[in-house]
Amino acid sequence: MRNCFMRRTASRYEDIKQNMGNRQKPHSLTTKDIQVLVKLSGKTENEIRQWYDEFHKESNGTDRMNKRQFQLYYTKLKNNPKLEQITDHIFRAFDKDRSGTVDFSEFLIAYIATSTGTTREKFEYAFEVFDINADDKIKQKEAEKILHIICQIVGLPEEDAKTYAKTVMISFDINYDKALTKEEFVNGCLHDSALGKIADPFDL
Repeated sequence: MRNCFMRRTASRYEDIKQNMGNRQKPHSLTTKDIQVLVKLSGKTENEIRQWYDEFHKESNGTDRMNKRQFQLYYTKLKNNPKLEQITDHIFRAFDKDRSGTVDFSEFLIAYIATSTGTTREKFEYAFEVFDINADDKIKQKEAEKILHIICQIVGLPEEDAKTYAKTVMISFDINYDKALTKEEFVNGCLHDSALGKIADPFDL
């Protein structure tokens, strides 16, 4: 089903937001919050609490992270300082409510989906990384910019980024409008494992 995961995630995320509101007090995660997160993430209550305690600490007790805090935390979790180059774009993908910060529920849902979720789930989020101007389409320049960063991280020549971007746009653009919808991008990555691998910003 088209965008089924993202619709389900958005719906459950809204449930969490309604429960948590704008609470930023220490240990403000309620039993109901945890129950929703357990259902969505597949993690146990104890694991959710451990994640929350660490996130709470890394966010200086605010339970939400700005870009710099997110950058430090994400690269620490991935144990790869080179990822600093792409964390601005991953931050944007994780910030579902476009608040300019990533709260605990946004982080946990997105991190689990992009780390241990299905391949489709990962590419749903990857689309958000590539869609730099948030117009629900990926243009050639956007693809080049993200693929340039990915190539830098994995040690590929700069010119490879343009080649990959051109190949992705030509191969995935089913309706030939010189832009990729989420459906085109996700399906393209799923059907072409080689291009999908290079277009995956979460497996670096």
